[in-house]
Amino acid sequence: MHRAHASLLLMLFVTSFSLYAKEEALPTMQELINNNKITLTSWLSSENTNLDKKRPIIIAINQPVILTIDIATPRWFTDGTVIETISIPNLIAQQHNLQATNYSQMEGEQTWSHQRWEIPLFAQQSGQFVVPSIGIKITVSVATGKNVHGVLFTSPHRFSVQRPTAKMTHPEEWIIAPEVTLTQDWQASTTQKTNVDIGASTLTVGDAITRTITLKVTDSLAMLLPPLLPAIQNKAILRYTDPIQLKDINNRGEHTAQKKESETYVLQTGGEVTLPSITIPFWNTMTQQSEKLILEGKTIRVKHTLSSWLIAYWKILVLITLITITCFGFIKKITHYYKSHPYPDWFVFLQSIKSHSYPQIRLYLYRRLFNKTDLLELKKYQTNNQKKWLKNSETLQQSTLPPRKLWQLWFKIKK
Repeated sequence: MHRAHASLLLMLFVTSFSLYAKEEALPTMQELINNNKITLTSWLSSENTNLDKKRPIIIAINQPVILTIDIATPRWFTDGTVIETISIPNLIAQQHNLQATNYSQMEGEQTWSHQRWEIPLFAQQSGQFVVPSIGIKITVSVATGKNVHGVLFTSPHRFSVQRPTAKMTHPEEWIIAPEVTLTQDWQASTTQKTNVDIGASTLTVGDAITRTITLKVTDSLAMLLPPLLPAIQNKAILRYTDPIQLKDINNRGEHTAQKKESETYVLQTGGEVTLPSITIPFWNTMTQQSEKLILEGKTIRVKHTLSSWLIAYWKILVLITLITITCFGFIKKITHYYKSHPYPDWFVFLQSIKSHSYPQIRLYLYRRLFNKTDLLELKKYQTNNQKKWLKNSETLQQSTLPPRKLWQLWFKIKK
C-alpha cells in the first residue's frame, strides 16, 4: 500500500515538472499579424502626387515612381530584411544598394520600431503597369526573447505611364526629371603644349581638341540618360571616343544620375572646322513643360602646315600643271605653224586697228567683203539697217571710225 502511494506521488511530481519545463510554443508570423504584433504597409508615390495611397497615379515614361514599404513591430528587428526581386517587363526596379530608414514611433503607450524601404521604379514605355505582391523576409523578436522568422507580402499596386507631350516621338532621346545640369569643357593640345586655350591660340593641322560633356539628372538612372555627343561626319577631323562614364549617386535619399562623354578631334586640314551645337529635349516634371538643353558648338580656324597644304591641294596643283603644259604646247604649235603660213585676216585686222593703219583696215574690210559676197563696194552690201551701214561706209572712206564701229562693220559682213 505504501509502495503504491509512493509510485503515485512520483508520477505526479514528474508530470508537474515536465509541464513547467516545457517551453512555451513560438507564435507564427501570421499569428503576430493577427495579434497586431507586426504590420506591413506599402504604397506608390512620385514627386507630383500627394502620396494618395488609393487613387492610381499617372507618370511619364522614365519618371520614377516610388514603391514604399513600411514594416513595424512593438519589439525589434533581429536580422536583415530581404525583399524579393521585382521583375516586370519594360520596367526597371532600382533594388541595388537599398538602405532602410529606421525610426521609432509612439502608438498609444507603446513604442514601435519601423523599417521603411523606398524602391524607385522606372517604366520604359507607356501603358498600365501592375506591381504584384512582393515577399518580404523578416526576423523579429517576441516577448520570450526568441526570434520569429517569416515572409510577409505587400499589396498589389497599379499605375499608368504616358508620354507627357506629343513632341516625345522618341522617348529614349529625352530627359525626364525635375532638375538637370548640362555642361561642357573644351581643351586643345598642340605638339608643344597641352591644355591650350582654344580662343586665344592658333591651331594647326595635327593639333587635337577634346570636348567633354557632363550631364547630371536628379531622380533618374544613368543607364536611362540619352546620348550626348552627336556623330560627326567630317573629313577635316579624326574622331577618337573615350569610354562613356555612368554613375548613380545616392546622397541621403537624393538620387542623382551622372553621364560623361568625351571625344578627341584631331585636325586634318586647314580652313574652318565647325563642331556642332548640342540640343537635348527635356521634360520638366516639376513645371510639367517641355524644354531644351543647348550647348553651343565652336567654329575653329585651322592653319595648314606645308605637308598638309600639299596633301589638301595636290589635285588642283596637278590640274594647273597639266593645263599650263597643254597651253604652252598649243601656243608653241600655233607659233610654229604661222611661221610658214599667213596670219588669219581677223588677226591682221586687229593688228591694223591697234597700229591705226587705216589703209590696212580698209584693205582687209574689202577683202572680207569680196571673200564673203564677191562684192567690190561696201555700199552695195545689204543689211537690216542700210542707212547706218551707208553712213559708216562713207565715213570710213573719208576719215576714221572708232574700233567698236570697225568691228561692227567686220562682223556684219556675212555670206
